[in-house]
Amino acid sequence: MQSEPVLRRLIKITLNTSAAVLVAPSVLVCYLETKRGPGYERFFHGWGQFYAVMPGLFGMCLRRAFYRGTLTGCSIDCQIGFGVLFNHREAIVGPEVYIGPYALMGRVKLGRGSLIGSRSSILSTGEHHVMDGQGRWTTPDNLLFQITEIGEYCWIGEAAIVMAGVGDGAMISAGAVTAAKVPAYVMVAGNPARFVKRLVEEDPSEPEEGGKTMGAVSG
Repeated sequence: MQSEPVLRRLIKITLNTSAAVLVAPSVLVCYLETKRGPGYERFFHGWGQFYAVMPGLFGMCLRRAFYRGTLTGCSIDCQIGFGVLFNHREAIVGPEVYIGPYALMGRVKLGRGSLIGSRSSILSTGEHHVMDGQGRWTTPDNLLFQITEIGEYCWIGEAAIVMAGVGDGAMISAGAVTAAKVPAYVMVAGNPARFVKRLVEEDPSEPEEGGKTMGAVSG
């Protein structure tokens, strides 16, 4: 019975090491691309799309290895599902994070243990397009995106669209659209997202004595 954890650990090490070796050339290409200056991400996008459609457990290992080598930060024990794409290198994936199939990530910071549902989108904070003098929406090079922070142990439901930060332990219902920051330990739902209920009455991050009651999300 004691040999099972050891065997599992050896298999995990073998898969992760093999994946890291296989993605090394693409990681190097993406690294060289950064030397051209900020905003050059064509190879990063291309290789990300290539690894996104690799099936099975080893496909997940390849995606994780690629993003560990190209993102600002990516934990060795996160799970990145089939079809997941990161639109920018400036992203951080914390430990124990799960990202479901076909999710789209902008400039994000995913806290420990966050669950990101399938087909959900977490956008970078800030303006994505501006209207030019001829009334056309464009994406100029000087737009400054900010990191959208998702707290620890959050649950982002399937097909949710998140456009602002989310506090620790919050739950975003399936299909919800959030345009304002969601406080910690509350559930929101709908489009636009509105307060549904508090998930806890006391803030677990506060000391046991003197803990404060959570506020509701404004509707």
